[in-house]
Amino acid sequence: MLKTRTMEKEEINYKTLRRIQQAEQTTAGFTKIDILFYQDLSKYLKNLENSVKDEKNPQKLKLFSDEIVNTKKIANSIYELREKKIVRDALSTVRGGIPELRNLLDSEKKFYDILVEQITGSRRQILEEPTLHAIKKHHESPPGITQQKNEPNTNPIVRVIEDTPEFVGTDMKTYSLRKEDVLTLPKEMGTPLLKKGVVKQVK
Repeated sequence: MLKTRTMEKEEINYKTLRRIQQAEQTTAGFTKIDILFYQDLSKYLKNLENSVKDEKNPQKLKLFSDEIVNTKKIANSIYELREKKIVRDALSTVRGGIPELRNLLDSEKKFYDILVEQITGSRRQILEEPTLHAIKKHHESPPGITQQKNEPNTNPIVRVIEDTPEFVGTDMKTYSLRKEDVLTLPKEMGTPLLKKGVVKQVK
């Protein structure tokens, strides 16, 4: 008959919290903590607060109150140390790194995933959208010139089939097209892209 050995769960107290805090301060990675660490920490603090309510001895009341204050400081420190590492690793991931996330709790991993998604979206918006805006501005009427409402648009409207690297247009401006963009291109620019299959005419 096979016997299984389970690791005894470490009790949350001031001593164990200090040890975890010091480990987080001195190591680059995440310290391994119990999956219910934050829940157990919350219960521990609640028990301390209940002890304060029921304690009549002034000296013990002072001890309990000081312990609550110090425990909350250490708890915040542990969270902020891990939070800083999560932000660091999210940035590393977006930049192509492969950080070690083995000791992240589920709630921390969710926070990490959200950060990666947000940073990736922000980078795309900041780095790529200005180029797309420049393409749209290129097709607007120059200052002082208004396009007649009944004037037909002879330039083809196209949909971008695939992302393209930056290229210099016939107007000597730099362009970058993203898949599913729909825009109007001058014939001298649109025709070569149509032949290459980069864009498809929709009108």
